[in-house]
Amino acid sequence: MKKQVLQPTYFEKFSCIGPACEDTCCAGWKLSVDKRTFQMYRKVTSGSIAKDLRTNVTRERANPSDSNYAKIKVDEHMNCSFLNEDKLCNIFIELGENFLCDTCTFFPRQISAIEQRVERDLSVACPEAARLILLNPDGIDFVMMEDEFAKHTLFAYPDVTSRFWDMRIFVIQILQNRQASIESRLLVLGIFMRKMQTTEESDWEQRLPLYISECNDILNRAASFGIHKYLPSDEEMINIIYRLLEFQKEYELFNRRFDECIAQLEEGLQLNGGDTVEQSVALYKQSVQNYYKPFFEEKDYILENYLVNYVFKNSLPQSQMSFVKEYEQLFMWFLFIKGTLIGLGSYHQGLSEEIVLKFIQSFTKTLENNKDFRKLMKSILEREND
Repeated sequence: MKKQVLQPTYFEKFSCIGPACEDTCCAGWKLSVDKRTFQMYRKVTSGSIAKDLRTNVTRERANPSDSNYAKIKVDEHMNCSFLNEDKLCNIFIELGENFLCDTCTFFPRQISAIEQRVERDLSVACPEAARLILLNPDGIDFVMMEDEFAKHTLFAYPDVTSRFWDMRIFVIQILQNRQASIESRLLVLGIFMRKMQTTEESDWEQRLPLYISECNDILNRAASFGIHKYLPSDEEMINIIYRLLEFQKEYELFNRRFDECIAQLEEGLQLNGGDTVEQSVALYKQSVQNYYKPFFEEKDYILENYLVNYVFKNSLPQSQMSFVKEYEQLFMWFLFIKGTLIGLGSYHQGLSEEIVLKFIQSFTKTLENNKDFRKLMKSILEREND
């Protein structure tokens, strides 16, 4: 079936680099198998892999669906049972690409169907995709095209609100407005989302152009409006970073790259419990001035591209009742990333594209779909809103 497709220009440039990749998408998380693929596996009766398929691919008994019909067993290090010593997939080697489940076929791609249109994007949870997404100094552009999709293609179906297209265009315009700092863009985005959530949907057509004009005016004069006073203080940022550190210590997350970053963060800001908060704040301030600001004055497009990818990939904004919640989650992701990069700058005595990309990629892969971490974010936001 042929459909209209909206996608970033980098989408077509992606190609998996296989064993050359510094990470593996076959470890560190649950591996779901769709119903169609599971049935194909059950029909494999010959070859060395037939027994492995029956042993290591089992039905999902908790809330099964066509897309989450079965699961692949993982070892004690959370590696897929079919990942060999060369970081290659034995299913692919023995049976071919057609026998890969949807999870393995599509990652890091994501496909959503919104009204009559399909949207495709990549996730920064993949290092190669992260390079394409984050390291483009010209920012993210989009292209409309037509493409064919197989009947069994599993789309995500986000439930978006009316005026979704107009709102998201403006959200991305805010995030890509390089006349203002990243922080200013995010704060103005929050103003816009709060205005939209508190306005009756029947009034959107009349009020939306006014809100867009008002927010553009605030963004263009952000310094004179003094909106940066609404950012967390340095002490509050240390507390946010410490919550991330505590979470990493409490839960076994099975991501070496992420664990390395958190260990460097802890040492860089002296958050190991033997030092005072004042010492950590002093190191934080020093790293902001000496490492974080100089790096991102030249390369703030990295954070911009992360935010635009997040908005597009997650089909935001969706529901009027959760506009503010959606925004606050995005803002929290940014604060975790910013705070950790400041800590990494202190540890390395500087920042580089490699350091920044490693953390954002491993952070996204490890925590974006982690239910316990989302609970932590919710508790932080509730405390801030009290």
